[in-house]
Amino acid sequence: MSKKVFVYDIETLSNCFTYTGIDRDSDEVVKFVIWKEKNEIYELLTHLSNCSGQIGFNNLNFDYPVIHYIIKERNKLVQLDGDKIAKLIYKKAQSVISQEYSVIKESEVVIPQLDLFRIWHYDNKARMTGLKKLEIAMNFPNVQDMPYSHEHKIKTEKEVEEILDYNLNDVEATKTFYFKTTDKLDLRKGLRQKYGLDCFNFPDSKIGEQLMLKLYCHYTNQSEDEIKRKRTHRTLFRFAECIPHYIKFQTPEFNQLLDYLKSIEVKELKESFKYSFEYNGFTFDLGTGGIHGCIKPGVYKSDEDFIIVDADVASLYPSLAITLNLYPEHLGEQFSQIYEEGIVKPRLEAKKAGDKVMADGFKLSANSVYGKSNSEYSFLYDPLYTLKTTLAGQLALCMLSEMLMTRVPNLTMLQINTDGLTVSIPHEHKRLYWEICQEWEAQTKLVLEYVAYSQMIIRDVNNYIAVSQKDNKVKYKGTFKPNHEMIKDGEYHKSLSQGIVSLAVADYFLKGISVEQTIKESKDIYLFCKTFNATHGWKCETVDSQGNTETQQKTNRYYISNDGKTFRKLKDDRIIEIEAGGTLVTIFNKFEEPVYSTVTGKHFGNYNINYDYYINECYKIIHKIDGTEERLEQERKEAREKAKLEKEYENYKNYCLDKIPT
Repeated sequence: MSKKVFVYDIETLSNCFTYTGIDRDSDEVVKFVIWKEKNEIYELLTHLSNCSGQIGFNNLNFDYPVIHYIIKERNKLVQLDGDKIAKLIYKKAQSVISQEYSVIKESEVVIPQLDLFRIWHYDNKARMTGLKKLEIAMNFPNVQDMPYSHEHKIKTEKEVEEILDYNLNDVEATKTFYFKTTDKLDLRKGLRQKYGLDCFNFPDSKIGEQLMLKLYCHYTNQSEDEIKRKRTHRTLFRFAECIPHYIKFQTPEFNQLLDYLKSIEVKELKESFKYSFEYNGFTFDLGTGGIHGCIKPGVYKSDEDFIIVDADVASLYPSLAITLNLYPEHLGEQFSQIYEEGIVKPRLEAKKAGDKVMADGFKLSANSVYGKSNSEYSFLYDPLYTLKTTLAGQLALCMLSEMLMTRVPNLTMLQINTDGLTVSIPHEHKRLYWEICQEWEAQTKLVLEYVAYSQMIIRDVNNYIAVSQKDNKVKYKGTFKPNHEMIKDGEYHKSLSQGIVSLAVADYFLKGISVEQTIKESKDIYLFCKTFNATHGWKCETVDSQGNTETQQKTNRYYISNDGKTFRKLKDDRIIEIEAGGTLVTIFNKFEEPVYSTVTGKHFGNYNINYDYYINECYKIIHKIDGTEERLEQERKEAREKAKLEKEYENYKNYCLDKIPT
């Protein structure tokens, strides 16, 4: 029998164990049950012996340690009945859950594992994503929670079948997600072939760090174990020592910023500085997280008089490290040369040659140095390196801003954000703008990349639409980014709720199509869906118009409907509405095939969507941009002031003019 790779999932209940697998390369499904009425331990062990690899979701932390136990204890387990085996496996599972680190040492792994949870870095707090959320993001037809808690005692064959059905749904979802991971796997294969870097279960950031480690040790002829133990700890940070020599300002506002930064001395970097100032009506916000600034919400267009130009610094953080000769102190000055010659230049060469695998790998490594320099768990740790990099980037962009704002007539700043800035300038001053940018590049040794926009729809610095003037390519950020764009960029961890709203708003501004038309003509029910996940002991339920309640699973996909139920979460004696104001919802965890119409010859679903709700959500965004929100707030303010004056006059009239003398 030839060995195969299986996508798999297990469930461990107090008296029942189930295993479900699907062949990665076919539709073959295997299921095994161990409990008092059914003991398939032999069949399970035979299957495992014929696995050349297994693919799972969070399997390195849980599923495989349990499978490893079954394999290692097989001689003992085969002597027992199903009930005793299930209870021993359950005991082991609880032990695995209670351990902070439950991963089996790589050298001891019997069946090679691929963990999609690790590869996508969903174990990171900022990106934490469970399989149910992924199912919703992938428009999976069935979003299904485990029907029983792990403490539940299985009593019937029907309960076992329900668990197996849940198992299969999860495995099918995992297999679907596996095939969306092929680009990441190709990168890892390429790095293993070229550098011997065994990084299949590494997140992208760790791949960059490990590649940097391998190259550094290769060039310096030092052992990886020795270098991995090194760190540089700091007890004092003097900001004046971190400012590049070329930073010069001409105006009082920018010089006050520089003086403020030079005065800072702190022992801890976190939230060590925050500074805002206004220049020519534009507000600059600086801080440990970077620089930000944005014009008020609105639609800004290039026309016969003005053009919108965006300038971004190419590879800002790697470029700063090279031009300023920055390096973690414990790695020495040779680090900068290795960084440039071993990472940055090869990346540009690979990109030029069309070698996407290597270009992406080197990009990960180049960008990881800055991020990991502030992690105590990394051999790159030196927070002074972090501070020097972020300060240099912010001040360099401030210097470019000042040069442009003081020297280009009638320039309007639209945005500044981390690694670039966007301005509107008169056509007649395009050359002047470019010459100033060239001057700045010569001073900083950084390189700018330009894009001209025909228009920008801006809510704030993190939420906007920008249309390229050259090819009409649309760039979406934040709330404007449609679901299909987030999926294309692999952003499954972000919120994909009510995607119809971002789609309708984009069509409204870019194509002049009313939001009512986009919303009412859409036939994709998934675009109307929202999601809610109950955590930390909360439960979900729906309530109908008669007050009857129905318990729902913890993770729910739903849409706003005209004939639905109210939706709420409960914990102890607390009840909180998930959709406030009595908004009605229809739970949509399982997709049902639409009815076929013999009249139209098309499939359609009678979802009874509350279109007004989604239309209103669109106008909340639109009115913030088109000035309606500002106008209405001004009208409310004037009404309050008028009411206040009338009240004061009434008091004056009653107690002064009309008062009867005593």
